[in-house]
Amino acid sequence: MFEKTQLAPAVRPPTKEAILKQADEMRDLSRRARRLKGSVTDEGDRRRLSRYVEELEESATRLEKTAAGAKTG
Repeated sequence: MFEKTQLAPAVRPPTKEAILKQADEMRDLSRRARRLKGSVTDEGDRRRLSRYVEELEESATRLEKTAAGAKTG
């Protein structure tokens, strides 16, 4: 007669540790890209890698700031 409505599962916000792990992974990618940039000969590729490094560093910094306000898991 009556249909049961399904509730959306509760999504927990990411923990401080998970956010910091993500930031650490981004910094690791940034270090790798920076090393790769040193061995690339094409100037366009070097510029692209430089932008990638900057974007990764900015994202990692934002994540670290977010982690400062997150709850410990």
